[in-house]
Amino acid sequence: MPRVASTRDRLAALKEARERGGRLQQWAPDEDDTLYDEVTDDQYRSIVGNRLDQDDFIIDDDGSGYVDNGQEDWDGGEDEAEESEDEDDFDGEDEELRKARKLKRAKLKAKAQKANGANGAKVKHKSAFSDYARPTTASTSTYRPAPSAMQEDDFMASLLSSVAAPADPPAYRKRKSSPDIPSSDGLAPSSEGSFFGDAGRKRYGMEEDEEEVYEIKRGVMGKKPRVSDMTVVPDVENDMPIGMDMDNEDDEVVVKAEPRDLDDEDEMAIKPRDTRPLTTSTKINGGMNARRKVINSTSVKHVVAKPEIINIKAELAAKDSPRPAIVNGKPLPTGATHWSSVSDALLPQAKVSELDEVKAPVGSTKPENILETDGSVRLFWLDFMEQDGVVHLVGKVMDRHSGKYVSACVSISGIQRNLFVKPRPKRFSGGHETDIEVTRTDVYQDFDSLRRKAGVEEWAAKFVQRKYAFEDQSIEKGESEWMKVVYGFDQPEIPMDSSGPTFSHVFGTNTTPFELLVVKRKIMGPCWLEIKDASLSTKSTSWCKIEFSVTDPKSVNPLSESDAPKETPPLTIMSIALRTIVNHRENKTEILCATTRTWEGCSIDDPTPPDRQPSQLATIVRPIEKFPPGLEQRARSERSPFQTVKAERALLNSLLATIQRHDPDVIVGHNFLGNSFEALLYRMKELKVDHWSRIGRFRRKQFNISKAGSNVRLMSGRLAADLSSDAAKGMISSTTWSLTEMCGTHLKVQREDIDPEDIHSYFDHTLSGPDKLLKFIRLCEVDAYFQMAIAARVQMLPLTKQLTNLAGNSWNLTLNGGRAVRNEFILLHEFHRLKYVCPDKTPFKQKFKSSHADDEDGEDAAPVKSRGKAKYAGGLVFEPKRGLWDTYILVMDFNSLYPSIIQEYNIDFTTVEREEEDDEAEEEKIPDVPGSEVAQGVLPRIIATLVGRRRQVKTLMKDKTASPAQLQQYDIRQQALKLTANSMYGCLGFAGSRFSSRPLAALTTFKGREILTHTRELAESLQLDVVYGDTDSVFVNSNVTTYPEALKIANDFKKLVNERYKLLEIDLDAVFERILLLNKKKYAAVKIDEAGDKTTEVKGLDMKRREFSKISKDSSAAVLKEILSGEATEVVVEKIHELLTALGENVRAGGVPLEDFIIFKRLGKNPEDYPDKKSQPHVQVALRMKSKGASVRAHDVIPYIMCLGGDGKSARSAQADKAFHPDDLRRQGSELKIDYDFYLDVQILQPILRLCDSIEGTDRARLAECLGLDPTRYASTSGGGEVAEKQFYTFESQISDKERFRDADALRLRCMSCEAESSFEGLIDDSSNMVQPIGVVCPACSSVLPTASIAVQVENQIRAHISKYYLGWTVCDAEDCGARTRMMGVYGRRCLGLAKAGCKGTIRLEYTDSMLYNQLLYYLALFDTDKALDKVKGTGRQDEVRALVIANTASFNVVRGVAERYLDRNGRRYVDMKGLFGFMERFKL
Repeated sequence: MPRVASTRDRLAALKEARERGGRLQQWAPDEDDTLYDEVTDDQYRSIVGNRLDQDDFIIDDDGSGYVDNGQEDWDGGEDEAEESEDEDDFDGEDEELRKARKLKRAKLKAKAQKANGANGAKVKHKSAFSDYARPTTASTSTYRPAPSAMQEDDFMASLLSSVAAPADPPAYRKRKSSPDIPSSDGLAPSSEGSFFGDAGRKRYGMEEDEEEVYEIKRGVMGKKPRVSDMTVVPDVENDMPIGMDMDNEDDEVVVKAEPRDLDDEDEMAIKPRDTRPLTTSTKINGGMNARRKVINSTSVKHVVAKPEIINIKAELAAKDSPRPAIVNGKPLPTGATHWSSVSDALLPQAKVSELDEVKAPVGSTKPENILETDGSVRLFWLDFMEQDGVVHLVGKVMDRHSGKYVSACVSISGIQRNLFVKPRPKRFSGGHETDIEVTRTDVYQDFDSLRRKAGVEEWAAKFVQRKYAFEDQSIEKGESEWMKVVYGFDQPEIPMDSSGPTFSHVFGTNTTPFELLVVKRKIMGPCWLEIKDASLSTKSTSWCKIEFSVTDPKSVNPLSESDAPKETPPLTIMSIALRTIVNHRENKTEILCATTRTWEGCSIDDPTPPDRQPSQLATIVRPIEKFPPGLEQRARSERSPFQTVKAERALLNSLLATIQRHDPDVIVGHNFLGNSFEALLYRMKELKVDHWSRIGRFRRKQFNISKAGSNVRLMSGRLAADLSSDAAKGMISSTTWSLTEMCGTHLKVQREDIDPEDIHSYFDHTLSGPDKLLKFIRLCEVDAYFQMAIAARVQMLPLTKQLTNLAGNSWNLTLNGGRAVRNEFILLHEFHRLKYVCPDKTPFKQKFKSSHADDEDGEDAAPVKSRGKAKYAGGLVFEPKRGLWDTYILVMDFNSLYPSIIQEYNIDFTTVEREEEDDEAEEEKIPDVPGSEVAQGVLPRIIATLVGRRRQVKTLMKDKTASPAQLQQYDIRQQALKLTANSMYGCLGFAGSRFSSRPLAALTTFKGREILTHTRELAESLQLDVVYGDTDSVFVNSNVTTYPEALKIANDFKKLVNERYKLLEIDLDAVFERILLLNKKKYAAVKIDEAGDKTTEVKGLDMKRREFSKISKDSSAAVLKEILSGEATEVVVEKIHELLTALGENVRAGGVPLEDFIIFKRLGKNPEDYPDKKSQPHVQVALRMKSKGASVRAHDVIPYIMCLGGDGKSARSAQADKAFHPDDLRRQGSELKIDYDFYLDVQILQPILRLCDSIEGTDRARLAECLGLDPTRYASTSGGGEVAEKQFYTFESQISDKERFRDADALRLRCMSCEAESSFEGLIDDSSNMVQPIGVVCPACSSVLPTASIAVQVENQIRAHISKYYLGWTVCDAEDCGARTRMMGVYGRRCLGLAKAGCKGTIRLEYTDSMLYNQLLYYLALFDTDKALDKVKGTGRQDEVRALVIANTASFNVVRGVAERYLDRNGRRYVDMKGLFGFMERFKL
């Protein structure tokens, strides 16, 4: 003990010096001696570990109590423990509790001092509890994107200015959110009632707007000394506490002397807060001075969430306090509700009996309360899972003891494969057919050898009679003999393409157990099943309340309609909202907050909205580093309490416990299966949460996460209703299908978004209070309600259930699959009933895309390989007679054309004789229509049944005694019948369907084209003009201007058409008072009804496409309104000019909100899969989003805004590098500026030019001038005839280059470094500054383009134009013909009449020699340095251009030589004088 001995010696020396007395004689310590023990890191951890071994100071093991993490208090906190900012130490607390806390601290301090003496102990490594509670490296900076240099400079400037500012000590603690945390929320304009409207009135009633330096920058300057610690019971209303007395004069804090007893019934009744009706003048966070009521938090008890009945409308009507009218910097739309009003209405309103809260743990449901008197089980099945040939059905059973429906699982084993082997008529040998007959024994023995190779041991076979009627032409059609083979799923699968010498095909090898069960047992979707001989399962395979098993699938049968209950059992529906954040250090997405709102006993047929049904809310939140002060108290004292945990693993465990406790049948979410669910799975796997499989209803051992998007299988047993799934998008009309947009369009509620890069600021623990994080939590909670409200509004669950019952498949497949699956199951059930052998489901080796599956509106037109000609011709579309029609147009539409054609002509697999398909054939051979003597086929019978049932349901809807609930059910049923009948044709043309039949699809569309053509001919025979037609409708010009006359003509025409057919019916779909026809599938019309009401119908125009911004759509709609107004042309043109002038001025003045400039575009594939990603704006934005941790995948809709470049110049086209996400512009300190010229040109002018193309009195240049654009760029002539005249009468030498090259194609140069493509405009018109002294540079990456590369690219483009000329395409100039062909008739320039018989038009070259010559001259002029110098001679640019010419003369001459070489071979450049005057050579003078 040398150290101890040395210490004793020093103490003895000090005592001796004191005894001697006198300051000069007193002992002084040596300077060299150390006053502290020096230990290594391992020794220090050992000391801390030993201390924790002696007394693990942990209260509560679930992360909600106190944890001693073993850290020393180096700042002398032990001496000032009484004054520390302990959240449990506050004014007004019980004295006994304060004394107990002090005693415990003293005891802890003593033990710590005692542990310090044991520093000679053996080093023992031990982690503190916090190592497991949360990662020790986690900090706010881990989740914050790296700040730019500009942001750091701004922060330092703000910090220094705040240090210099005077600060008076406050009289009480102020609560103010940090002013330096960037937010995506825009600031509301100053107005009365807002923070910025009155200089004398500050937020939360503060008299001064300045805080102390340490209050503004607590994270930098340290903690603020505490003046008064108290617990404030808050209210989310305007970020103010509950019970605030609204008083404009008093601004003091009143602390109640006596603690409030919350056990008192009167005190527990929380008075609903009043809210003023929403107006457009109120602003977000607007509030008045307030007095705070403060109560003793020791008396606050944790209130368990009870089921609450929410009545949003009643709540809003009763409230009278102002609500904010601006969200994210956007004004609240008229008639819309703010999200916080909805959030308030969702809060608990009163205590409800706890009897409904009782939950039976797993396995507690007794079988005698489930089984019927005959020992059977009645199960309403919802979902299934297949495992090793066993089908597990999950559903609801009635527990007679509790009177409630509980979850149950029935495991059905004993399902056997059913294979059908087709015998050959003659034996095959060596690949050729012999003359040897095939017997049953031969087939049996041949298959026996096949099954031995496959490893099948037990099997049975018999010969049966079956039918075949599908596309394999090598199989005998009709009824014939097949060998049926049966064996269990516990044995290997025989290959699908197996064959042998005596049999040609084997069907059913890959049929799933579920398909066999539902088809053979005739189970048509979710329904009541009677399960006989069910026994209680001995082992638990699911998380259901009770489990049964049966060994014979024949024991499972659907209950008849007379025995089954009429209603669907009530379901438990849970809406889940998750909030995530990206850990930039580890590049992982982590879960921050999870909210579940559960509706128990919810009937999907009940029209009562979810806000009026009881629900339970549960929210779990965890910190990034630690919570802001006071959050835990607020979590317990809020009217809607939430749970706080210390770590992400605890959050996930709590979420899974909530799911298990409620046991939901349906989980509703938004973008849940795409992004949130995948992130949730990865976090559960990495953190090794307890029993992760509780997310579904089946216990699983292995945790296999799929990257192919099939992770919904992990939720088997629960229905997944994702609002962003493909099925949901078919039910919800939306542009982006974002939750914010759907809330606005379907709920009329303004949802508030949070910038993902700003999430970390909500969890900043240096803030003075938890208000900001509370807002974050409330936004998550209200999203859970929004999801359920939207699903209820579009009737997602009842509609999908009806569709599933019609198809006979699984409910989850309908919720998350396409129409093809439903159509397949309809046909499977019907063909099995008729004893047909159905084709097998072939796996996708490549994605099949029909023409209908392409991205709508032609988005993402990336350069791809040509798909070749269509497999068969589709619907017929007439060429429209373009222009504005002001007489009544009759829209005559065939009802369900393709299903009606299938019925009319009996088109079916079993009726139409087809030849083998030839993919190499030039034209599709159309099969013949079956004769009238042929029996009705399967497809016509199915469609007729569906149509008949729909007719019956629509008859029921006319019953005036029907209740609203019944009417809603009838409407859902008829919608499902209509959707199913109309989609039956789709299975014929979809290449991925097992029932795909190209000949039948081609026959159907052929008859459709024929019918439409005959209808037009009939109209023309009646002296009616057909101005347009599309697939199943014709637009007939009635030549009248009154509705009664138009209606009479329509009825007469309808009668004549319908007399031609038995089942086909045409009807009047609409009457257009005025219509503007622009092109095929593009028109706008004023629709008028019998009552005289008018509406505008728009189809296919730019304003209907998502890649046009709101300002573009609004401007187009305004112009279209004027065009269709019916006023005189002069008046319309004048109003359009005035409108565009005002619009241009408003845009440039910044009077248009940022949201109106957002462009949306859908990804056709994953962003990294685009070959030209650098030239696609939305792809570039998507890649940036992915780099920041956002989940972006194919079919997502990407928003972006076009901005000015770094040089402040506008882009003439949508350059990808100038596209940015809207959040990038909203972010505080952003220097991005919107490219107004781009929007005025591309987004506003171009669509309006297309609308005004047929309007006389205006032109391109005038419209551009109104918008403030350069009119000279848009000056052009008005027609092709005038162009031809001008070229004939004007000398070529007199035409300016601007006029000559007006129609020339731009020269596109591709950079070899970044592969970006840009237009080269020469020396004079170089808007992109590509010509530099160093050469031609890429505007995207500033790399120099090699001269050789430029020359090669110029030559390639020249050759392309020459090839275009030699193709020799000609077009007819007749207005109603427009035929395009390469054929030439014997009459030279006369039209051949290919498009219109008897056409008298004249054909002309589509690409003339003059066009080619001008194109070559244009390429030459781009690199003509002499011409460039002549143009700028005497101008201010002369010196600039001369310098560029000198530097680039050599390279320009090389490229110019390429163009010269081709011009030298062009016949238009020279006049052959010898050819003209050569005959004169023989005359000699």
